[in-house]
Amino acid sequence: MTTYSYKAIDSKGKDKSGVIQAESPRGARQLLRDKGLIVSHVQVAKEEREKKSTFNFKKAISTLELSLITRQFAILLNSGLSIESALNALIDQLDNPEQKTIMMGVKSEVLGGRSLANSLRMFPKVFPPVYCSLINAGEQSGSLARVMTKLADHSDRTRELTSKIMMALLYPVIVSVVAVVMIVALLVFVVPQVVKVFESSKQELPILTKIMIATSNGLISYGWVVLVALIVMAFSFMRLLKKHDFKLKFHRQLLQIPVAGKLLINVDVARFTHILALLLASGVPMISALQASRDTISNYMMKIAIDNAVRAVEEGVPLAVALSNQNAFPPVVIHLIASGEKSGNLDHLLEQAGSHQELELSHRSQLLTGILEPVLILFMGGVVLLIVIAIMLPILNMNKMVM
Repeated sequence: MTTYSYKAIDSKGKDKSGVIQAESPRGARQLLRDKGLIVSHVQVAKEEREKKSTFNFKKAISTLELSLITRQFAILLNSGLSIESALNALIDQLDNPEQKTIMMGVKSEVLGGRSLANSLRMFPKVFPPVYCSLINAGEQSGSLARVMTKLADHSDRTRELTSKIMMALLYPVIVSVVAVVMIVALLVFVVPQVVKVFESSKQELPILTKIMIATSNGLISYGWVVLVALIVMAFSFMRLLKKHDFKLKFHRQLLQIPVAGKLLINVDVARFTHILALLLASGVPMISALQASRDTISNYMMKIAIDNAVRAVEEGVPLAVALSNQNAFPPVVIHLIASGEKSGNLDHLLEQAGSHQELELSHRSQLLTGILEPVLILFMGGVVLLIVIAIMLPILNMNKMVM
């Protein structure tokens, strides 16, 4: 079945638009005529076209917007509205045409007899697997509104965590960009003007000045070569990352970087434990919960470790033991999971483990920022100082010759 968007006129002469599921455009037109509509336009919905497209650079619903939609959906369901009525209310308040089309598509699937979770799975680029798994668990347990409220809370907390990291790293990134731009500008625009003065004096230049002039000339003459080389290296690196062995080795090395490596572990473990806790508390089976939680992890090595742990759990090995054997998770998380399995309170202790990782993440991000800021400032100041000294030395020598 394909989702089609349509425009039509009803029996009262009013314009109608929406989406409908059908096997073909002709089938879609026939279904609309059966409803008493005069069809003026039918085409494959945008989301369906994106499924057939190799490249898609735009996400119709951002993480923030999805969090807001989830929160509104939870409020509407808690007020006693049915899923269909809640979807109608959401569609009415959406202004973005693409988002409205997607939610109309979800509504069309629900009206066609699918569950809400399966309807959302028809739009995988918008609704991630873990999101659909939680919705499915809520529907199965009859507590969809409660699960969606928890999901909205989790989305808000995840966005806060991401914002903290982004804000912590924003200053070092800005300083780095400014440093590079300033140094390149000095070498490309300032140094060549000063060199003309030195050439007219025909004096022997200090070695530092010669190095600076050579660097400036090289950047002016071959800067484009360096830029092309960097682009080629970037594309080559991205291609290598598609290979299992190289990607695994690279991601393993990332986790061994001082301070930053621990930061990456904290981010992934916090996401994994929070989502796993939410899934288990919602009634999702352990194996399904582990597989869905795995998709929240960005580090490839840790994903492989969880895949191995899932296979061990399927064979009857406790989760704590299975994760401990992979040597990928912090010991404190392993101990909390083991305690949760023994006490039957695993979801609560997983939540505690996630909160502990978030606290460590906050401290490490502050430490990393505290280290990077002075290092970058000193580096930028040092390079600029070298350029100034290289310019001043010949000038001082010229003054001595005059005296």
